[in-house]
Amino acid sequence: METNGQANGLKSKKKDNGDGKDNLWSAILEEVQNQGNTKLPSNKNVLVLGDNETGKTTLVAKLQGVEDPKKGSALEYAYIDVRDEYRDDHTRLSVWVLDGDPGHTNLLKFALSEETFPHTLVILTVAMTTPWGVLDQLQSWASVLGDHIDKLDLTPEQRLQSKKQQVQKWQRYTEPGDELEPTASSPMKRSSRNLSDELDDDDEDNPLPEAVLTTNLGLDIVVVATKTDYMTTLEKEHDYRDEHFDFMQQWIRRFCLQYGAALFYTSAKEDKNCDLLYKYLTHRIYGLPFRTPALIVEKDAVLMEAEVTAEDEQAFLQRQLAALQAGTPAPRADSPLRTTQRTTAQVR
Repeated sequence: METNGQANGLKSKKKDNGDGKDNLWSAILEEVQNQGNTKLPSNKNVLVLGDNETGKTTLVAKLQGVEDPKKGSALEYAYIDVRDEYRDDHTRLSVWVLDGDPGHTNLLKFALSEETFPHTLVILTVAMTTPWGVLDQLQSWASVLGDHIDKLDLTPEQRLQSKKQQVQKWQRYTEPGDELEPTASSPMKRSSRNLSDELDDDDEDNPLPEAVLTTNLGLDIVVVATKTDYMTTLEKEHDYRDEHFDFMQQWIRRFCLQYGAALFYTSAKEDKNCDLLYKYLTHRIYGLPFRTPALIVEKDAVLMEAEVTAEDEQAFLQRQLAALQAGTPAPRADSPLRTTQRTTAQVR
């Protein structure tokens, strides 16, 4: 026979087991519910900077899927519809386009404020129609952006955290396409929709490569070289050759390394890389999938995030000078970019 104490003990044990199962099911249901309620954030922004005639409005129209772009003035506002097909979710990505006139830089305060700073990605545009001005334009707009950020009323902790996130994103970068083998070391291999939420202090002791992120603005930056269809005209009418484009690219890439920026070569006219840029933006901003590795073989359709050492500047100029003085075509040295491309092709 059971004593009262034994009976009470059995009842208590059964009750505990029941509570355990209830708690387990409650935890599972709560997790499922939280996952189901995960929505694409609606507070994300893209700020587009660049000189006039660099195709800013046309580029944004391509990202929107609009065929007939309407150019505004001063500070334009638009939005891009973003859809997560997997979760059947959608949102609007706000886009601000600043006029290339330096007199309008005071309007930046409406597009990039203390509130929007943590949620903003910046696109810097340059056009292949004026290759001689590319580097000066990039440096000029990066300076404008840096000066504006310095004036924002951000706490030292906010500035430190934003810069730290940029460092960690660089440290954890791996070539897209390996999502089937997730590891804890790379946000590119995670299924998280917001990469910045997962960053921690694990990589503090892992230094950045030389010349990388030496100017850290605390923002995601993408450099977009537009109108690459004009490169054919440069070849035919201005005698541009591969080494000229390689030389130009190595300077742009050096700038991108300095600011931790991605690099896209696009042509709205030929619809080249525009869709790829859209996918990259939704990946970087919302954590949606992006499985395209860096592309360097086609000089007018570059997608760059990796470092390649280019020919020394003075050596390149010295070769050109010697050829001019001799009145003969300059010898075509083997470009490091071309060497890398051939090696990649052989491996594949």
